[in-house]
Amino acid sequence: MSKIKTNKYVKDSPSQPQPPAKTVTPAFKINLALNESPYPPSPKALEAYHETSKVLNRYPNYTSAELRLVLGEKYGLDDTKIMCAAGSEQILSYIARAYIAEGDEVIHPRYGFMVYRFNIAMQGGISVPVEHDDFIVNVDYILKAVTDKTRMVILDNPGNPTGTYVPYSDVKRLREQLPDHILLVLDAAYAEFATESDYDAGMELVDSHKNVIVTRTLSKLYGLSSLRVGWAYSTEEIINTLLHLKGGFNVSKPAQSAGAAAILDQEYADMSRDKCRAGIDYLTVELRTMGLKVTSSVCNFIMLHFPKGRDQMKAADAHLKENGILVGPLGAYNLESTLRITVGTDAENKAFIDAMKDFTGN
Repeated sequence: MSKIKTNKYVKDSPSQPQPPAKTVTPAFKINLALNESPYPPSPKALEAYHETSKVLNRYPNYTSAELRLVLGEKYGLDDTKIMCAAGSEQILSYIARAYIAEGDEVIHPRYGFMVYRFNIAMQGGISVPVEHDDFIVNVDYILKAVTDKTRMVILDNPGNPTGTYVPYSDVKRLREQLPDHILLVLDAAYAEFATESDYDAGMELVDSHKNVIVTRTLSKLYGLSSLRVGWAYSTEEIINTLLHLKGGFNVSKPAQSAGAAAILDQEYADMSRDKCRAGIDYLTVELRTMGLKVTSSVCNFIMLHFPKGRDQMKAADAHLKENGILVGPLGAYNLESTLRITVGTDAENKAFIDAMKDFTGN
């Protein structure tokens, strides 16, 4: 039997690190590795999810019409310029397929979401990472990196794994100073956590410029990671282009119904966000008291840096595993002495801090 040929860009693309198992085994009673919500979805979302069991024999709405309508009403957007998919990561792959050709340069933060590099490589594009200032993206570095081969700029804001954000005034300046033909992709997966007055996901830029797309997700604050619900807002032309790549019924009926109900339950979302922010504050203060460096975060996770380098980080990671706690090493980002810690419940946060105190001797 002849061997199936693989697209050369698949072979040449960087190897994607395998994430920890999604199922928490008895060895890891506490999973703080994947930026998931520590809280279950809204009771209203769960009710809507269970209600769909009566119609599982029917296909879901092809364009996620109800979910798009709810999103449009909540954010004051034209729902015809919204598309939904199985997670925002799926939309990011559509964007790459539609707008990156062989040899195109794509600018993104050096410590931006790792998936950007994979998508760029799969299309034969050229990844152009730009530096940060203390893990905060400087838009001037992006603008200086633009060449006549630049086709796209991707900015995760807030950033993953950094947890930092770019003020909206700088995001607007970035779009205004980029050449008009360059597509600006604003990945706002963690937007719901950023309550700072100078932060904005950038939806209005879609209406004032032709080449902007904003991607969002219901996996994080809304706690629907398992259902895979993402969405994007852009111009009619861009959305229609991406819809041609969407394939079939890619967002299930349970996902659409639970997603709409979760978005409408603002009280529950606010409660979850406030508890996560309180947990982040607790983790940050406690770890800094131990003499460790923590990058200030507006998200539901933090970056923890070890002053003695990679060996100290690996020892801490091993110690946490021995205590049944799973966290996220960031070696794939060349941050060899850094762990990413997702906020947990109060009990999980305390267990993590107690294990760290035991490790540091504090």
